[in-house]
Amino acid sequence: MLVVATRWPFRSQYLFNWDAANFALATRHFDVTLHQPHPPGYPYFVGLGTLVSLVVGDANAALVAVSVLLETLAVASLYLLGARLFGHRAGLAVGLLLGASVTFWSYGELALAYPALAAFSTLVAYFAYRCVVQGDDLLLPCAVAYGVGSGFRPDLALFLLPLLLASCYRRPAGKAVLALAVGVGGVLLWLLPVIALSGGPSGYGEVSWAYIGTDVVERYAPAAQGLAGLAVNLRDTGQYLLHALYAEAPVVAGGILLLLRRRPHRDEWATYLFLLGWMAPMAAFYVFVHIGDPGYIFSMLPALLLLGIGGWRRVISAASEQGRTLAACGLALALLANTLVFLLHQRPLTLPGLLASDAGAAARLSYLRGHRPQEVLLVSYDSYKSLRYYLPQYTNSVWLDTATPRRQVFPIPAEARWAILLDPSVFALAQRLPAEAESLPGGVWAARLPVRAGQALVYEGGRLTLEP
Repeated sequence: MLVVATRWPFRSQYLFNWDAANFALATRHFDVTLHQPHPPGYPYFVGLGTLVSLVVGDANAALVAVSVLLETLAVASLYLLGARLFGHRAGLAVGLLLGASVTFWSYGELALAYPALAAFSTLVAYFAYRCVVQGDDLLLPCAVAYGVGSGFRPDLALFLLPLLLASCYRRPAGKAVLALAVGVGGVLLWLLPVIALSGGPSGYGEVSWAYIGTDVVERYAPAAQGLAGLAVNLRDTGQYLLHALYAEAPVVAGGILLLLRRRPHRDEWATYLFLLGWMAPMAAFYVFVHIGDPGYIFSMLPALLLLGIGGWRRVISAASEQGRTLAACGLALALLANTLVFLLHQRPLTLPGLLASDAGAAARLSYLRGHRPQEVLLVSYDSYKSLRYYLPQYTNSVWLDTATPRRQVFPIPAEARWAILLDPSVFALAQRLPAEAESLPGGVWAARLPVRAGQALVYEGGRLTLEP
């Protein structure tokens, strides 16, 4: 209830970025070869959003509702796991810390699937902990959660496989085989339909390899980029952790330092080794392969919060009543500080940034709707997919890839009178052209360039020209 109450009033009204637009377009037509959504596909997130959109009538609102649902699952699961590890009060504390994580809060307002990383990472860890450390017979629920989670975020199939395998250790062979079959079957349950909806094995495999192999591994991984790539991954992982924690960072860091100074009791080692083992696959992937977004950190954030709370628990349990009151006040201050950061701090992933994004999107759409679709050639970069969702009648829309110097040619359509250049990187190119600069509400700009049939916009070497 607390998660819903703190998310729903601040939810975004427009698609936030390229990936959110991919998800929204996928609710109309699912095809990974068209990046609707982007590879490897997120069928349960899109499917649940499609069902909700039948009620609310808007893909962004529906997908945001799914994000809020996933965040409630994440916080509830982390409370259950924290209470089982360290007691009820520790469970409450760690659940509140996750709920007040600034970027986690922000992603609960957006049509993006990153909250599923925290939700299913924690849920699988809950079942795995009970299997591995406490010896409970919850192997099948663990396998089911693994399969379902991978349908929301396919990278969880890789990240959580060690937990599933560890849960099978020392189990009867029949149960272990059944659990693995359920886990693998849970992945195939969504993967096979996604392949069928995306051009079959060849089409799906080709676009997935191009995206994962080229855009991720070759462009970012240290195996291709060397020490520079490793440094970027380390920097980004550290920054994303700090942006998730903000005022909670001293709480987590202090608890981990206490763990290092006061070694756990013999009966606690299994718990802390479990938490480290849970985090290890994600941390290794983000450092040695790629971490592409602040939301990626949610897969390991719950384990990190539990480590921090675990370090404080022993100190607080031995403290006086006054000491416990001070600890509670410290936690309350951290939660209040993060709330103020989310509400007031000017960053893309805080409330002011989300409001600015909505205002910019509304201003662009209002401006474009003042032009007849057949008379306009839309030239955009970041907002290209969002414009395809909101303005499908504007069929003359092109994506100008400003991230590459390669030559790109865009012929002017027969009835077009204006080329409208949107997004900061594209708008900046209009300064060398006889274009009208338009200041729009929300602090965004557009450039309107008179054109005629027979001409072409040509981008090469970082310059945009109108020829002939």
